[in-house]
Amino acid sequence: AFTFGIFPIIGFSTPLNTLSALIFRLNQPIVQAINWVLGPLKLLLIFPFLRFGEWLFKAEPFTLSLTEFSSIFFDDWLATTQEFAWTFVHVITGWLVLAPLIYLAVYLIAKSFFARRSNLIPTEDPECC
Repeated sequence: AFTFGIFPIIGFSTPLNTLSALIFRLNQPIVQAINWVLGPLKLLLIFPFLRFGEWLFKAEPFTLSLTEFSSIFFDDWLATTQEFAWTFVHVITGWLVLAPLIYLAVYLIAKSFFARRSNLIPTEDPECC
């Protein structure tokens, strides 16, 4: 849910999460709740993914703001998709490279947190007392 939840193309994370939850027999409401909670993070990560993808392709930087691009996209989505196809390739490539690294960092931090937390919980020792 986390990796697909930060997919940088607006509107695609819900179907991707739905499909992955069906394939892996995950709890659909929890997966969608995580997807919904990740919405603001997704918006924050669009331009870093895009800039990284542009850097990988040595492409000219995308100059429109997200608001300007959304306005153009919703006026004529087909023409916009054709005109900015390489921009989509750049942002998806940036996501493909960086999302696993972000996921790994979140996993390691969470694992460390929960490992410390489990050490704080007393266990009953049958040899005690």
